[in-house]
Amino acid sequence: MDPTDLRAELAERLAHGRPLDAEAFNAACFMLSRSLEELEFSVPEAAPLVRRLLRVAGRVIIDTAAAESSPETWPNTREIALEWIDEALRALGYQTRPAS
Repeated sequence: MDPTDLRAELAERLAHGRPLDAEAFNAACFMLSRSLEELEFSVPEAAPLVRRLLRVAGRVIIDTAAAESSPETWPNTREIALEWIDEALRALGYQTRPAS
């Protein structure tokens, strides 16, 4: 979808109080992640972290809130989300690990 069309569609939905479906929410997360390039962060390492978190949010939403989503996909979605978050954190010198 053309980002201009997406922005217009999101603006229209939000202006009229229409809820976003999972696909539109996922697209909004993607659009926002791309828009980060236009911002100047005071801490450069923050941009990749925020970009990754938005994409994780979009993935979780599309996998669990779309009309055709199934609870059976949750374990895989959770693993992918944790992997992506871990990759983003490793770039900052941290890592995710299971709670003991």
